[in-house]
Amino acid sequence: MSYRSRIFVRLVAAPVLAIFVYFVIIFLAAETAFSMYGDNYLQHEGLISLVQGIVGIAVFTVWLVIKKKMIFPSPTWTVGKPYDWYMAIVGGGAMLGIATLYFMILPNLGISAISKALEEYDAMMDLQTASQADLYMYVFALCILIPILEEIIFRGCVMEGMLELGHPYVAIVLSALYFGLMHGQIIQICYAFLSGIVLGIIYYSTKNIVMTILAHSVFNFFGYGMYVFFEVSERADTVLMFLEFLCIPIFGVIAFLMLRLRPDRFPEKEETGDINKMLPGRHT
Repeated sequence: MSYRSRIFVRLVAAPVLAIFVYFVIIFLAAETAFSMYGDNYLQHEGLISLVQGIVGIAVFTVWLVIKKKMIFPSPTWTVGKPYDWYMAIVGGGAMLGIATLYFMILPNLGISAISKALEEYDAMMDLQTASQADLYMYVFALCILIPILEEIIFRGCVMEGMLELGHPYVAIVLSALYFGLMHGQIIQICYAFLSGIVLGIIYYSTKNIVMTILAHSVFNFFGYGMYVFFEVSERADTVLMFLEFLCIPIFGVIAFLMLRLRPDRFPEKEETGDINKMLPGRHT
């Protein structure tokens, strides 16, 4: 395979295939709920998300195992260093701060198309659950399973493949773009893209997919799950918002330092622009 073909595979074909498989899994999860509850299946989003998460993690874990056996780089799963944890947790807070700013700015732009898109977004996010148990299943999937699944896909498969080409910042931006586009609705696409940038920086800085899963889980829990389990007062919500905003500049400083330290932490496995040197025996 030529170098140009490898670029196409890493930047286009593999990401599109991964997203296609993900949507097939979502469809099968919805079909499972439909087979059990008929036309009322949309009132069981918890079940759908649970099946989606379990099946998706199984499928993409197999994908990673096959990839590793074919001598392709695979994501690292480790406990990490304390500063990796700081970066992940603060990164999750920074994503919340960015999303909050985003939703504060959009309604004030006075653009009718944006207002309509926001209404569509609100309708889409209006969760339909038939029971408290289904709601808890949804929160469990949202805060645990979906972060694991989506990080395996977009950082472990998509971004890791792009990093083989030796252009990390292109990999960060493009994987974030695919992550945003996967969400489908224009309002969601934009803030998911920004979140994907943060997650990409965390992954590149730590070389540890556990850290991006942690950041993603922090974002989902404090953005939604917490409000299901706890009654959050207006004052507490204001304090949380302040902390989220504070996380943005703190994350910027941490990211700058972590990126500066990265060559010293991982000197022997730095990416190179010549992919043929990285994959001996695969030069045809």
